Amino acid sequence: MAEGYRIMVLEEGREFTCKHEQDVLAAAIAQGVRSVKRGCRGGGCGLCKVQVVEGSYELGKSSVAVLPEDERQRGFVLACKTTPKSDLVIRLTKDS
Repeated sequence: MAEGYRIMVLEEGREFTCKHEQDVLAAAIAQGVRSVKRGCRGGGCGLCKVQVVEGSYELGKSSVAVLPEDERQRGFVLACKTTPKSDLVIRLTKDS
């Protein structure tokens, strides 16, 4: 089994690795990826919102105020609460 999943930031063409059971934001921070914004790291502020364009993931609990259901259905996630289940391609939000 591979050591983790590849996460590609679409706008930058940059990839980083996310270990199994690690959230996307923690992996980005550990590898110096500064384009994924960070805030509370608890799912309440929404600063780390990105859109998953490709791949599968598990989304943990987060505030409905910052991540409404209609956005979830379009692939928007909070990086601090998202654990990849495959390689991912993400798009930064305009707030990122």
